[in-house]
Amino acid sequence: MGESATQFSHEEEQALAKVSRRILWFLFVLAVINYLDRTNIGFAQITMGKDLGVTASVFGLSVTIFSIVYALFEIPSNLALQRFGARIWLARIMVTWGIASAGCAFASGPASLLTLRGLVGAAEAGFIPGLVLYLTYWYPQYHRARAQSWFMIAQPVAIAGGSIISGLLLGLDGFFGLQGWRWLFLIEGVPAVLLGIVILFYLTDKPMGTRWLTLDEQKLIENAVQRDAEARERSSVQPSTTMWGQILSRNMLIISAAYFTLIGNFGAAGYWLPQIVRGMSRPDQPYWMTGLIAAIPPLCTLIAMPIWAAYSDRRRERFWSSIIPMAVAGLGWIMAAILTDPAMRLLGLVVAGVASTPVWSLFFTMPSAVLPRSAHAAGIAFMNTIGMCGAATAPMVMGVLRDMTGGFSAPMTVIGLSLIVGASLMLLVPRYLLIGDGTPPQALKSSAAGVT
Repeated sequence: MGESATQFSHEEEQALAKVSRRILWFLFVLAVINYLDRTNIGFAQITMGKDLGVTASVFGLSVTIFSIVYALFEIPSNLALQRFGARIWLARIMVTWGIASAGCAFASGPASLLTLRGLVGAAEAGFIPGLVLYLTYWYPQYHRARAQSWFMIAQPVAIAGGSIISGLLLGLDGFFGLQGWRWLFLIEGVPAVLLGIVILFYLTDKPMGTRWLTLDEQKLIENAVQRDAEARERSSVQPSTTMWGQILSRNMLIISAAYFTLIGNFGAAGYWLPQIVRGMSRPDQPYWMTGLIAAIPPLCTLIAMPIWAAYSDRRRERFWSSIIPMAVAGLGWIMAAILTDPAMRLLGLVVAGVASTPVWSLFFTMPSAVLPRSAHAAGIAFMNTIGMCGAATAPMVMGVLRDMTGGFSAPMTVIGLSLIVGASLMLLVPRYLLIGDGTPPQALKSSAAGVT
C-alpha cells in the first residue's frame, strides 16, 4: 500500500510550517477587518436607530438584505477567484467592500440604509469562502482546520476589539458636526481599502512559482495536496457525475442545513450582542462600557477555538467535534434567555460563543471530505451560501420577535433551539466520512482481509 494521504514527511511538514508563517497572520488580519465591517452596524444601531427611525425589525431587515445579496453573488465570486486568481480577486473584494461600508455613513433613512447594506453584501460576497478555497491550494485536508481556525479566530477578535473601538467611536457624536455612528462607518471602512491594495503585492496564488519557497518546497506542497485529494476522491462515493449532482447530494445537503443553524447563531450574536448587552445595562451607561462588556463573550472564545481545531485535526475527527459543541451552544442561548440575573445571562452568552465558534472551522473542511476535488470550490461556496441564508434569517427573526415581545428572551430561545436541531441533523451524516481519512468501513475490512 502507498503512503496514506494523512501521513506527511518531515520535509513536507517543514514546508507547510513555512507557508503558515508567511500567509496565516495576513489572512487573519484580512478576516478581522472583514468581520469588523460586517458587524459594526450592530453598534451603530444603538444611536443610528433613533436618528434614522430604524426599528428592530428594519434593522433585522438590513442584515437580511446584506445576507441575501451576499448569497446571490457567493458562487459566482468563488468561480471568479478560480479564474482570475486569489491575489487579484481578494484585492477587488476588499477595496470595493471598504468603500461600500464607509458609504453607510451617508444613510439618511431606512430606505437608503437598506440600499447601502445591499451594496456592501454585493461587494463583500465570496470573501470568506475565497479564503477557505485559497487554503485548499496550500494545505492537505488534515492541516486545514488548524490553518482555517487562525483566520476564523478573527471573528471573536473583531467582535471583541470592534466592540471596544465602536463604543469609543460612538463617543465622537457631534465631532465636526457628524453623529458618532457616521464616524464609526467612515473610520472602520478605510482599513479594508488599504489592505486590498497590499494584497496585490503580498499574496501569491499557488505554491508553484512562489519566490519565498524553494523549488523543492513548492513541489513537496503541490504533491502533498494532490496526493491527499486523490486519496479522498478514491474513498468517496459519488453516484452523480455532474457538479450540481454532487453538491446536492444527501450528505452535502445535511451538512449545509446544519451549517445554516450555526451561521444563524453567529449572525444573531454578531449583530444583536451590543443591543442585548445594552438592554442588560443601566440606561445611562457610557457607550465604551457597553463595548467592554460586549467584548467578554468573544474574548472567551479565543482560547477554545485553536485548541478545539488542533484536537480535531490530531484525532482526525469532525463528527462528535461538531455535534457536541453545537448542542452545548444551544443550551447556552437558552440559559441566557430564561435567567434574569445579568451576570448569569452574560455567562450563557459566553457558553454559546465558546462552544459554537470552534465548530466553524471544522465545517469548512467537510465539503472536501464528502465531495471530489473538482467540486470543492462550488461545494464550499454552496455551503456558505446556505450559511448566509441562516445569517439572513436569524437576525430578522430576532428583530421581529424583539418588536413583538419587547425583550430578547424569545429571540434567544429560538436561536438556541435551532442550534440543537442543527446538531441533531449532523447525526444523519455517515460517521466514517468525518472521521479518519473517509474510508468506508467495508473498504477497511476488505483491506484487512487482503482483498484488492
